[in-house]
Amino acid sequence: MHVVLVLIVMCLLGGCMSLLIPRGRNYDYIKVTNAKELFTVINDTLYKFEEELHIQTSSYNDFMNMWNELDGQFALHSAFREKDVKISYMEKGGVCKTDIQMKLNSCGQAMQYLYAKNVKKYPTKEAEEVGEALLEVRDSIITDTMTEEEKVKKIHNYLITHCEYALDGDVTYYSNTFVLLTEGKAQCQGYSEAFAALCLLSGIQCRVISGNSTFAYGDGAHAWCQVNVGYIWYHVDVTWDDPIPDSANMVRYDFYLKGDMTMDLTHDWSEYYEPCYIDYVL
Repeated sequence: MHVVLVLIVMCLLGGCMSLLIPRGRNYDYIKVTNAKELFTVINDTLYKFEEELHIQTSSYNDFMNMWNELDGQFALHSAFREKDVKISYMEKGGVCKTDIQMKLNSCGQAMQYLYAKNVKKYPTKEAEEVGEALLEVRDSIITDTMTEEEKVKKIHNYLITHCEYALDGDVTYYSNTFVLLTEGKAQCQGYSEAFAALCLLSGIQCRVISGNSTFAYGDGAHAWCQVNVGYIWYHVDVTWDDPIPDSANMVRYDFYLKGDMTMDLTHDWSEYYEPCYIDYVL
């Protein structure tokens, strides 16, 4: 058996990866042969709000090639999780079993209880605070009689009118959903994570999308969302719809329920995210 121990630091959107010693436990491993399949497994696991996944490839080199491809496309991000990802592997006879361990952040932990229901109570006090704050917002703006689009617009508008973009300050701090809900300030991941969480808790399919933006403050890593309305996927960038300087009563819809062609003018992202064929007609 060939076991390798190294330390790798890779720049992701708000995160890094380290390789650790395998733990010696038995798991059901998902066979992956290309980067798209790896992307799908990672995202499906994240949105089940689980903290580990187990991948089988032909070699660790193949796994790293897939991982690096996703990293190069900004397709690895830290929505709902802490920045560090721990990876261990064992390789023997043309088979490599790789274990990925993620630690969910307070919002992700809250969603374990509220949405995925894979825990019997909030894992931490901070998760409870985030979860109760999310429920309070949802219950104050969402009703069962609303259409999907009405729910999405309510969430979009609430975040814009109750939050301002944090131009200065610690990126990690302002990526925190609880900080957004309690202090009314955030940067792109905070906006996107809160939007996605509120959509999911309102029965709307939604995922955070990570990529690159060329809008407003220049080229750089960015996060926004994709949301499913009427069985069709659309982009929503709450961050860039929030005016700077902040105006409490002003809401823009420049990046609300847009298709790929519109978003492609100012955003770059991996082809492995859901295709968004059209703009929604407001």
